[in-house]
Amino acid sequence: MTSRKVHQAPTFVRVDEGQEIKRIILELQRLTHPAEVTLENHPSVAKGKIIEWNEAKKLFTVEWSELTREFFLKSGEKTGIRAFFKVNLVSFPVLFKCELVRRLPDETFQYRTPVQFFKNQRRAALRVPLEPGAGKLKTHHGTFPVLDLSTSGARVAIPESLSRSIHVLDGCSLILSGKKIQSPDFGVRITTRLKESAGCRFHGLNEALHIEIKQFLMEALHDFFQKVKKK
Repeated sequence: MTSRKVHQAPTFVRVDEGQEIKRIILELQRLTHPAEVTLENHPSVAKGKIIEWNEAKKLFTVEWSELTREFFLKSGEKTGIRAFFKVNLVSFPVLFKCELVRRLPDETFQYRTPVQFFKNQRRAALRVPLEPGAGKLKTHHGTFPVLDLSTSGARVAIPESLSRSIHVLDGCSLILSGKKIQSPDFGVRITTRLKESAGCRFHGLNEALHIEIKQFLMEALHDFFQKVKKK
């Protein structure tokens, strides 16, 4: 008898906590996010990014990278057609439903901001690339540069020759832009090994430290997208 791995569908739940909703809106206002969009009762899928979120006017603007003719024509049939968005935030993906307000002359679309958000509880957090020197992981085996970071783990410049002999590192601390993030139970488990780096998953971080990492990531992601725009 052969066994096979069962892949469960992601679980999305409604975001009801006021402060969490405010954090989602703040991130949507400050950062440029990729989005996957489908139309209600229509199979077309489009991809783009949210380039502006105006909470005061209850509008947001989408610039498209992949837009089918069917999606474009269907969206132009009437104002108020409903669309479903999946957007990858720093901490987790969110889903929301909203209505098309207008198509603009520059081929961007404006939508009404949603009434509700739903978040995915079963996905690893988005990894953010860090500038050289912005992050370091301090361990008993040495201090290593952090190449990219999420709320649940990091890719660290630990050479394969060392990571092959290590599985779990305890008593660790993160140094992010000079600020130390540390707790007595904080450690990392090495999950992947490459020639010049290793993927690590965090354990032992409390909620307060997770929030500190999220705040750092929002700043780092904002800086990263600003540099991408200038290229």
